[in-house]
Amino acid sequence: MNQTMFEHVGKNLAAAQKIKRPSMSYLKDAFRRIKKNKPAMISFFILIFMITMSLIGPIISKALYGHTYRNQDLNVQNQTMILSNKRSVMLTSNTAFTYKKYTHDLRKTKIAFKNIKINSSGVLAIKIGNKAEEAQQGDQKEYKIEIKTQSGDTLETLAEKINVEAEKQLQNDPDFRGITAKASGNNLNIESKGESHFNTKYWLGTDMFGRDLFTRLWEGGRVSFLIAFVSVFITTVIGILYGGISGYIGGKVDNFMMRFIEVIMVVPDMLYIILLLQVMRPGLQPIIIVLAATGWMGIARVVRGEVMRLKHSEYVLAAETLGASTKRVILKHLIPNTMGPIIVQMTMMIPAMIFTEAFLSFIGLGIPVPFASWGSLINEGAQVFVLYPNSLLVPAVALSLTMLGFNILGDGLRDALDPKLRK
Repeated sequence: MNQTMFEHVGKNLAAAQKIKRPSMSYLKDAFRRIKKNKPAMISFFILIFMITMSLIGPIISKALYGHTYRNQDLNVQNQTMILSNKRSVMLTSNTAFTYKKYTHDLRKTKIAFKNIKINSSGVLAIKIGNKAEEAQQGDQKEYKIEIKTQSGDTLETLAEKINVEAEKQLQNDPDFRGITAKASGNNLNIESKGESHFNTKYWLGTDMFGRDLFTRLWEGGRVSFLIAFVSVFITTVIGILYGGISGYIGGKVDNFMMRFIEVIMVVPDMLYIILLLQVMRPGLQPIIIVLAATGWMGIARVVRGEVMRLKHSEYVLAAETLGASTKRVILKHLIPNTMGPIIVQMTMMIPAMIFTEAFLSFIGLGIPVPFASWGSLINEGAQVFVLYPNSLLVPAVALSLTMLGFNILGDGLRDALDPKLRK
């Protein structure tokens, strides 16, 4: 090996000064990273949908059908998203048989008799339809079928007689739509016929007072989001100022201010909230005030920790050397550099505020009737859940999606705003 085997390349200044990738600011890099977080982005779009529908949902239903969150119509109470024009079936008199158990579905369009014993003779009268159910069956018509039993009749012949009479009634009036009787062992099932269709006027159904659930759901979203956003904003402002002053001044002032927070946090927040609402009139403003008054301590501790970490940085010392006041150092130099943790904390506080408001409304300390919030809708739906599950499931799903979305988005923001994770 000798020198002739090597070639002198020299310095390539152009390549050395060439930027391999474009320069990127802190916020641009955070935005790039959160876009790669698919769960966070899915949650973000879900939240955008929920907030947008809360704004325009009541407007749409009012423009199309005139619905508002307080309009009542007892003729259409407890409707579901899918309607059936089947007529209800009810015995008006029965001496034809005895039975041990009677069951029916929600609207009594299907009834069943268990362990039947046929009498030697008797009369069976059945009423099909109900004027009060015009919204479901499509008209106010009622029909009656009456059959007589004789000695030697069985459950099968009884069912056949009902079907024959039903067919005669259907030929006389096609609006009857018919019923079907079927014998199975010692049991008799009677079911009316009809078609199912989407509820074109009340898209999510109605509640126990006939109020449109679609309108009340998004009106409740307005209230829940408004309470959460306003209370979190007030909480953040108080927490930033309190934590910034405590962390920057330090010493005895910091010690006193932190001990004050610890004394307040000994008592659970919910106890403060309930006690304050007992002396305040229920409503939107009292709930916002109460939530803001009890939620600022956590963000104050976060800001205080960040300020104590940053206050000995070179740019802070330079500002102090140039004669910047304490107010300017805190507001212009320290607080802007703590916005990452603050934004994450705010994102995590919003679902907590929404849940707290929902819980207060659920126990009767939240928004008064007839105003709607997700908590009050869940409370009303829980009372009729067994019979009308959609009244509870609709607001519960909306609340769950919102809370889950904010929590996943908060986790994504925490990862995206962490400079240590930058690649």
